[in-house]
Amino acid sequence: MYEIVSRTESIRPDIAFFYSSYDTASAYLRSEKYPKKPGEKCVISDACDDILILRLQLNIMTHVTMDDKRVYDVIHKTLNVSIQMLKDSLEKRKEFLNDIRKEGKVVDHRRSHDSADHVIWRWGYWRPDIVRSCIGLYPHWDIYIIDNKAFRKPSKYHALSPDIKCILYGLLLIEKYQLNVNEQSHRNKRDKIRDRYFTKVTDEGLVDLPEGITETHNGVITFLSDDNRHDVMYAFVTECLVEESDLEFFLTTASRDVISEYCRSWCYEKSKGERCLYVPDYPEKMYDLFIDKLQLDIISHCTMSDEGIHDSISKRYGVPWEVLQWDQEARERYVEYAKRGTQTVHHARGMIVGCAGAGKTTLLTRLLGCSEEEIKQVTTTEGLSVHEEIFKICDETKSLIAKSAIKSKDRTENDADTFEKTLTFFDFGGQCAYYACHQIYLTRRAFYILVMDASKRLDQVVDNAVCDQADTAFSGWTYKEYFLFWLKSIHTYCCNVTEGLTGKAEILLVATHWENAVYKNSQEFLDSLHKSLPDQSKLAQYIRKDRCFLAQFPLTPLKELERCIVNITVLSKWSENIPHEWIFLNDEINKKRGIRLFLPFKEIENMMPVQKEKKGQSVRDMLKYYHEVGKCLFFNEDGLKDLVIIDIQWFIDTFKSIITDKLHVKGILATNRDWNEYYETGNLKDTLLDEIWKLNNGSSEKESGKSILHKRKLLLYMQRLGFLAVGEDVHYVPCMNKKEFASPQKQIIQNLPKTSVLVYLFEFLPYFLFYRLVVFCMQLPEWKVLENNRISCLYKKAAMFAYEDHYICLAVTTTSIQLQIFNPEKEKQIAKKVCVLVRRNVDEMMKDITSTFHKHLQFKTGFTCTEERKQVVGEDVEKIFIAESEIHGHGESMICPRHQLESFHKIDTKYLSGFW
Repeated sequence: MYEIVSRTESIRPDIAFFYSSYDTASAYLRSEKYPKKPGEKCVISDACDDILILRLQLNIMTHVTMDDKRVYDVIHKTLNVSIQMLKDSLEKRKEFLNDIRKEGKVVDHRRSHDSADHVIWRWGYWRPDIVRSCIGLYPHWDIYIIDNKAFRKPSKYHALSPDIKCILYGLLLIEKYQLNVNEQSHRNKRDKIRDRYFTKVTDEGLVDLPEGITETHNGVITFLSDDNRHDVMYAFVTECLVEESDLEFFLTTASRDVISEYCRSWCYEKSKGERCLYVPDYPEKMYDLFIDKLQLDIISHCTMSDEGIHDSISKRYGVPWEVLQWDQEARERYVEYAKRGTQTVHHARGMIVGCAGAGKTTLLTRLLGCSEEEIKQVTTTEGLSVHEEIFKICDETKSLIAKSAIKSKDRTENDADTFEKTLTFFDFGGQCAYYACHQIYLTRRAFYILVMDASKRLDQVVDNAVCDQADTAFSGWTYKEYFLFWLKSIHTYCCNVTEGLTGKAEILLVATHWENAVYKNSQEFLDSLHKSLPDQSKLAQYIRKDRCFLAQFPLTPLKELERCIVNITVLSKWSENIPHEWIFLNDEINKKRGIRLFLPFKEIENMMPVQKEKKGQSVRDMLKYYHEVGKCLFFNEDGLKDLVIIDIQWFIDTFKSIITDKLHVKGILATNRDWNEYYETGNLKDTLLDEIWKLNNGSSEKESGKSILHKRKLLLYMQRLGFLAVGEDVHYVPCMNKKEFASPQKQIIQNLPKTSVLVYLFEFLPYFLFYRLVVFCMQLPEWKVLENNRISCLYKKAAMFAYEDHYICLAVTTTSIQLQIFNPEKEKQIAKKVCVLVRRNVDEMMKDITSTFHKHLQFKTGFTCTEERKQVVGEDVEKIFIAESEIHGHGESMICPRHQLESFHKIDTKYLSGFW
């Protein structure tokens, strides 16, 4: 065991947990927080507690790892054993298992000719090869494992004769649980059950059923009560649905009624008292059978709370992924729309990202087939350029056809009705000033081209002449740091954890300026990227030779890159079924973009081809969908819901003109004092904003005076997205703030009565998330921005507020957002009520700002293990973070779980958690 662990620790630290036998697991494996005894030979879990539990099953209850009380919750969720039972003494837990051994019946499965063999317990890594269910509502699953044997609790229905069970089980599988004795339709279900499980039963028609189970009215047999049906279902599941082939039989044979009532996806979290039969997510056909049985109605089924089944539904029925995230009522409405008819659209999106000056726009121009002379005229992208449906995807020739190259005479009258695959590109400006608006467009419904300048070394600092990063959060960044920033951003926002490795983002790497490359060949380039990654990083999966392409001058064909893009964009995942009544808006936006900036809600409502009484809600659902896929901007909120922004490019250009870096400021009339204040503090005077928008308005009908005309609405939209906070005379743009939160401010907090530092820790945290939090806090009426000498206490990496008679400080570090409350009067203490209310505010806002992206961003909540007098926000927490769950229930003090040997010390758990 020592050899196995030592040789695989750096590669696969979980290998012992995946491949150990039951005996080895019992002897050596322990949970993650197990308190190891001196001299004990064991392997401690590294996030593998659930695997250990699945391996040992109910024997875990008497295993030595039960000394780790923090594993109880995982056992409860994995094996459906009550927490109270787990907290019982070891003797009581042993007694519980012995009672099962005595009273339980070893489960058999039926093979040909009715020969009954014991079910063999087969360890299947993530799940057992035995059907999991909870119909009987016992304090464990219906079929449970002890000593590597499968048991069930005996039921009176198990003892019934086969011919009676054949009828009862058939009744379960029939529509509406109604068996009409005068019709022959019920025979089909009974015959299938008989042929599979009770072959010795002769076909002599219906037999008399025992009293108290069913009732008959007008020749229709039904269950006497729901409880009777549940009891029969328990007997059927534990006798007949034992292995995967049995479950496949059930899913293909049973009615929609029984499937809908009992079946749930594999990771569904059941409520108390709920009866569930879990459908495994592997092999894929299991989910397909489950989905096909319920068809579109699965979208309104309770199993939708398990996001693990969403992609299977989307692939099977083309339901937009965004719709699957909607609440129950909205999904039910979508089912109504879809049942009235849908139209398939195939629209892929590509995002071109990377550091400034890398050649992103040039790359897109080359893909469009422009000449070398045209390419040399390309200028730096400012902000974000949206190129809507600029390519037609040709699957047969594996090529992209620029729509601008398709002559009007080549189009036929039938083209409008022809189903075509299209591709839109978003070209992201690389200047760090524009990153504030980039994050909301990173989505898992796109593929990414990450462009790097191969003429620059990764450790080389980016020149300020290329990217104005001085005094920003990106100050002094190297090309390596920008590469990791984009790679982490894409992985964080776009990788679907519910799909495992298959849910990773699609990323292509393009090395430009290869004619001046500092690398000998592509392999050396890839090796340097690999070396730049943090240890044990998940990002290595994106650095692949078959996804790496080189671009250089003089121009060489990009056929391999183009072919790879086509292979990605022709996949069925880009196809979606959109309700017929929603299609018109996509056409209207395409026609009116460039002419109209907004469409009034009422105008859209009048155009919608549905009954008048249903229009309002249907329009809101349609606009919500188009907003989430990036086609328009719409918020169903007061002050915003009456107008819909249909020209995203214009909106981005308008915001871009506000956050323009110094490299792009040209001829705007304003005093140096106003400019310097804006660039230093992020405080943008309303008069300066007017000047910026006047200069940036063009002469076209689209732009002439539109920014000023719709100024209030635009600012409210920008505030809703977290770009800025709207004021009367001055607006606050957090991404422009360069003021440091330094020692003087920290010293003030340190010397006053203060709480512990509450930490929200992320695996990867873009600063933009903090900016959004500050903007949202500034909108709370109870929170007032602190001022010192009439200067707002808002900083590049911190923000300070007054709340009642307390002060609040929010700060951001590389991986965390931190919260601390202090009292400006030394003789006064911190009021716990204030702390609880403030935390509730911040928790709600954190939930909002991390879930309004296209993927829920995960974070841990906890504290720092530093002593009370040194507790202050803004410090790096990587080596001192303690999760809130780690200190819960440990009295007033404990040994620091982070420093049990080196830097050994105790922590005051009462002080850390008592305020919050």
